[in-house]
Amino acid sequence: MISAVPVTSIIAMAVNAVVVTLLPIIAFIYVTKKFNCAQNCVLVGAGTFVVFALVLETVLHQVVFRIFGETLMGNTWLYALYGGLAAGLFEETGRLISMKLFMKKCLTKENSLMFGIGHGGAEAIIIGAMTAFSNIVMSVMINMNQVDKLLATAGENEKDAAIQQLSALGTTPAGEYLLGGFERIVAFAMQICLSYMVYRAVKYKKPVFYIIAILIHFALDASTVIILKATSVYITECILFAETVCLSIIVYKAYRAEKDEPDKEPVTQ
Repeated sequence: MISAVPVTSIIAMAVNAVVVTLLPIIAFIYVTKKFNCAQNCVLVGAGTFVVFALVLETVLHQVVFRIFGETLMGNTWLYALYGGLAAGLFEETGRLISMKLFMKKCLTKENSLMFGIGHGGAEAIIIGAMTAFSNIVMSVMINMNQVDKLLATAGENEKDAAIQQLSALGTTPAGEYLLGGFERIVAFAMQICLSYMVYRAVKYKKPVFYIIAILIHFALDASTVIILKATSVYITECILFAETVCLSIIVYKAYRAEKDEPDKEPVTQ
């Protein structure tokens, strides 16, 4: 039985969608006005997320889950370790390659922020905002008694999953939809921090920063899955927020201190 979706939940979805969409736009405008940046770096960051996270990483997941799906899904620790490692390797390697190939003439700390805004913004809009807008459409159709039209688009093998998805729209508390938007904000900040770290690896030819970025990404993603399994989504998001705040403080201090460092071993122009 698919129940009607409360109006409060639909409003929460809309707030989520608007906030997540405006976040990278506002960040882009702020950084553009505050610093002398190459605006095309935001496109490089966005393209990197699409290619390495949405395309290449997805291909890997399809292959791995086809072979080891039951094993991974049946063991939270293995699933968390695999997912965190895959995300860290693909996204941080993507940043490294893109910065080396496409940012040779504009590799500055300010442009690393633009790259991060593009990378995190693409993730926020594609994963966060588009999901929220899709949920709004489905919720309105459910409330207009058009469930049959929604199920008609699903194949026979996918109908059960579709029913579960539609049912969840009405049973999920409104607060969790807002929490989804909060999660995207936290992830956006994390992506900017990691972009700066990989920038340091490329700019100063110090691979250790690239390795640290992979390990941090891996640790954050893996720990989120494990903690979520053991406790509530609210506690999980609070822990993720605290971890990201700590990372942001460290990166902010490094960013501010960099202006006092000599520009050693820059990338060859």
